[in-house]
Amino acid sequence: MLIHDILRLESSDNIYFVEESYAALKNNTLSLQYLKNILKEPPDELNGVEDESGNIIGLALFNPETEEFPAFWAVFTSLVSSIPAPNGSSRRFSDLAGSLKLDQVHKTTYKEFNTAIIEYYSLTLVNRQLCEGCRISKEPYGMVYIESRKSRLTELLGKYELRGDILEICCGNGMSTLPLHELGYSPLTIDDDKCQICQGLEHEALHPEKTIVLDATNLSQFFREGSFDTVAGFMLGTIYTFNKDIWEKMVSEAVRLLKPGGMMLLTVNKREEMEILKSVLDMTRMKGDIIDNTDDKGIYDQWVYVGTG
Repeated sequence: MLIHDILRLESSDNIYFVEESYAALKNNTLSLQYLKNILKEPPDELNGVEDESGNIIGLALFNPETEEFPAFWAVFTSLVSSIPAPNGSSRRFSDLAGSLKLDQVHKTTYKEFNTAIIEYYSLTLVNRQLCEGCRISKEPYGMVYIESRKSRLTELLGKYELRGDILEICCGNGMSTLPLHELGYSPLTIDDDKCQICQGLEHEALHPEKTIVLDATNLSQFFREGSFDTVAGFMLGTIYTFNKDIWEKMVSEAVRLLKPGGMMLLTVNKREEMEILKSVLDMTRMKGDIIDNTDDKGIYDQWVYVGTG
């Protein structure tokens, strides 16, 4: 993994981030508890990770082998809690890190370390290390991914050139991500269903270094405004009047992440679903239209929204 390279470790060395998920890094609840204890009892080996601005954004603590556990490195980071601006846990992390004696400091960049974090959580998820007692076995590719759906979306994407840095929300198991990859795009993909994400990773429909288990209604807590040139979401829904607030929040958050002049491409099954989304988008800086993409089957990507803002 990339985290091994950054910490100058062998690929066989055991590494574990202290927090249970990428999203949990926002508050660093476990990390801060452990760091307080480290202040009281300094470890034999503690290394830092420094970004291009000279900030310590990570700590790696070596834990020697015991009768119960093999040796491993425990990794702490304030990177996620510093986005889009440092929160209380980020400031506390910095205070604690500044009080610790570091044996070595490994230099990296903000972007590289974030990629390493994303990759780590993806690989530990697909290796069933984040879901205790998981009994879900890998399903055959042909039972999971529908070729006709992929072909239909490929045809739709051929009509619109996506721009720059792309965020795909509600990516699920990567059914819609496959044609994006085949067309040469490399989106950052997010979904809050870790089982769907896991399925996409094990079939390589999703790329581990570009996939995060994350709730799309909280996008602005994890990304800076204007981070993406394009936001895409395919087969969003099902959207009803009783749950429309969730979807309205989701697309409103997505608009905040778009750069000025950025593009949004969304698809749903029913026109009334898209009308709900468009009514929200019309109240933002977005200017776009609903496009009829219906076919005889009437299932996938029937209604499309294309807009800029």
